[in-house]
Amino acid sequence: MANKKFSQFVVKTDPSQVDFLVGYTGVENVQISTDDLLPPTAKSIVTGTFHNVFGGDPGIFGDTLEFGIQALPLSDSSSVLAIPFDCKIVGSSVKWISADSAVIAAGNSWQVKLYKMNNNSGKTTDSANYNLVGDFTGLVFDNSDNGGYPFKTSTTEFTLSAGDIINVSGVETGTILSSDAEVEMSIAIQAI
Repeated sequence: MANKKFSQFVVKTDPSQVDFLVGYTGVENVQISTDDLLPPTAKSIVTGTFHNVFGGDPGIFGDTLEFGIQALPLSDSSSVLAIPFDCKIVGSSVKWISADSAVIAAGNSWQVKLYKMNNNSGKTTDSANYNLVGDFTGLVFDNSDNGGYPFKTSTTEFTLSAGDIINVSGVETGTILSSDAEVEMSIAIQAI
């Protein structure tokens, strides 16, 4: 380093374009990876509740995850989440909340899915205003959960952009008797 002046170095402002930073301690020249200097990207958690599961009310695809405060009246609404910054969903979990266990007969299932509005000015209750993004892999209740109080996790990642409006729904395959149980969901997001 003694042979080069700092003014001779090329200026860079994007840490991804720099492999190492150099300096010295006393008489020792040192290099530090930029990965060691940048803090890991923070994660945030968004929570919501599926009310009266397997009833599809509220919901346009099945049971809709109610973010924050439950929208009322139930039959006239469908809860959505407006995304304020570019981010990705990096994990999620669901937990059955009820004094009664899940009752799911063989051949039936309930899968958590992500939908994105394709018309942000449209009604949130019109299914034509949404496109299916995908399933939260692992967030499915089926006959193996019958008689239990299931807890499931998923590491499925979805990339979202500022301005996206999403709907998270639990969708039945087959016919599951409606329940007054609730399912709590946590979604981990990370800015990108």
